[in-house]
Amino acid sequence: MRASYNDSLKDETAEIVDRTAGDVSSWIAVVLQLSSQRGHPTLELLRDDGSSLALSTDGSRAYLVFINSLGESFHSTGSSSDGESMVFDYFESWSEAPASCLVSLEEAQECAKVFALRGTADTGRVLFEPD
Repeated sequence: MRASYNDSLKDETAEIVDRTAGDVSSWIAVVLQLSSQRGHPTLELLRDDGSSLALSTDGSRAYLVFINSLGESFHSTGSSSDGESMVFDYFESWSEAPASCLVSLEEAQECAKVFALRGTADTGRVLFEPD
């Protein structure tokens, strides 16, 4: 398992290698401490099979993108299309996700832990649809 995010303070991509799934919460805490004009950086989790989960957040809401080992891409879906979109920093790129794709940060954190442990993004609380 590898994790990476853009460290705006050092102006570089930080990469963490060979950590356990239990570290996911601490990695999220790190990205919540960082912010640029674009918002918090995306945390990307990468497994040896080529699958990945990108978690982007504004501190309360989150947007998830899951890419399976076959290269198929899926994004999270939220429970409401009401509300404002979320702006985030995807590796130094200004990115935005519509409210209809956002879930709570708590739900996203649970999803990230499941991904780190099992390699799937499926949880009972977060739904995904193909890109």
